Amino acid sequence: MTQHKVIADDSLSAMDEISRILGKEAVILETKRVNGKIEIIGSNNIEDIASSNAKKINKQKSDFSHLFSNHNLKKDLQKRQFNKIIESKNMENEIGSEKLEEYNYNKLSKNFIDIETFSNFTNKIENLLKNMIVTDIYEFNNYNSKSLTIELLKKGFSKNIVSEFQEKIMNNEKIEDPELFFYHYLAKKLVLPFEDQVINSDVMFLNGPTGSGKTTLCAKISSYILDNLFSANEKEKLSILSFSPKSTVNSKLLNFGKLLNLKVSSVSSLDNLVKYIEENKLKTKLIVDISLENDELSGYLEYLEKITLNKKYLNLLAIPSSTNKNMIKSMMNLFKSSFPTIALTKLDESQISAEELSIFAELNCRIGILSGSRSIIGSLAFAKSEVLAQYMKDIT
Repeated sequence: MTQHKVIADDSLSAMDEISRILGKEAVILETKRVNGKIEIIGSNNIEDIASSNAKKINKQKSDFSHLFSNHNLKKDLQKRQFNKIIESKNMENEIGSEKLEEYNYNKLSKNFIDIETFSNFTNKIENLLKNMIVTDIYEFNNYNSKSLTIELLKKGFSKNIVSEFQEKIMNNEKIEDPELFFYHYLAKKLVLPFEDQVINSDVMFLNGPTGSGKTTLCAKISSYILDNLFSANEKEKLSILSFSPKSTVNSKLLNFGKLLNLKVSSVSSLDNLVKYIEENKLKTKLIVDISLENDELSGYLEYLEKITLNKKYLNLLAIPSSTNKNMIKSMMNLFKSSFPTIALTKLDESQISAEELSIFAELNCRIGILSGSRSIIGSLAFAKSEVLAQYMKDIT
């Protein structure tokens, strides 16, 4: 036997087959990819082996190793050290010993970079490589899961979330539409059934950055509670409290209160907030609109962390759909110890992207409410996984 052709899924399997049939002395004459497979032609003919060995010798001569084979490195090193000493002496005589140190520093600065510059450079490289995947492009058509990975990353979903999903569906051949299955998987991970919690709570704190739509959300939730919990004669059982730096009530919140025929009060200090809640928690259901511009914010956060250990006290964090991932991280870090439920607001003004949804999932956030901002009526929806999955499918 002289030559033999093998077709296999990969190079390693093909070479193993060549070795098994032709022996360990066999040489590879040709390797190529045909229709996604690896095709290798091997030989154990003495002439082919001799020709292959000759090529290896020529290749070794053409690489860099022969440059050092017959070179006296020790002698060359001594010569360079001697020349360096001579150069230093000559330089000292020419410019004087006082300026030699400054010269050496300037020369060193030109040849080396400082640690801060190098650190900034490496950070930029890390950011560039963060979501990159190195793989064999020829394998995409052979494995649907790998193709799906690339498609989801291109849509903006993070590598961490996509990788986590891939582990869930690994070796599952029953899934007809893996992409749609991904949207449902992510939606179930994000959504928290929140309707019963709103109805059964005693006090609800509405937190969020300025302009996040808290005041409008406060009116929407109040309207929902009045429609589903209290009769027309029981409106006194629900009240709204504003906690802001100034004792005056937010004019927009006051107008909403008049429209809904609800009592609206305001406090400006943490002590007064705590006192008001203690005095009224058994009398009325309370919704508190919080301004994060309060001077006593740190004390309020500590109070919130303690009081939300009771399930009757809810922390609802309003985040606009246009919020970027860094702001989401910052807000979640601020409220991470007070069990926040997310209310995605302003969904009728802008869309939330795949990147931000990924950040919510990575931070283990739970979305309880979906809300618009242009109308008080008819734009509050409790989050459902089917609705969120369809929303993700539509925006991507």
